[in-house]
Amino acid sequence: MMLEWVKKNQKLAFKVTGVNFLLMALVLLFWSQPKAALSENEKAAANVARMEAKAKGNTASSPTGNIMQEHHESQKKQLRIVLIIMTISGAAFLGYGFLKKE
Repeated sequence: MMLEWVKKNQKLAFKVTGVNFLLMALVLLFWSQPKAALSENEKAAANVARMEAKAKGNTASSPTGNIMQEHHESQKKQLRIVLIIMTISGAAFLGYGFLKKE
């Protein structure tokens, strides 16, 4: 039943798919943007962590911090790649939906 509808309305299905991809890419783009400012709780937690590290005598950064930093950087890179792929495929689906049949 559903497959028959898609075959009948193939151009509409491509248009809807393209718009969905573009909307998802747009939402992910704005959702993944960094916050402009830290909240008071985040500032306080950072200060407490800094004071605890100072009390323990940890002046150098820990190896786990470096690993987490690399992990966050790789996640940002992967998200950028996914956003680019979603945008290109959304534009392609939408563009194909507007092509005329010969």
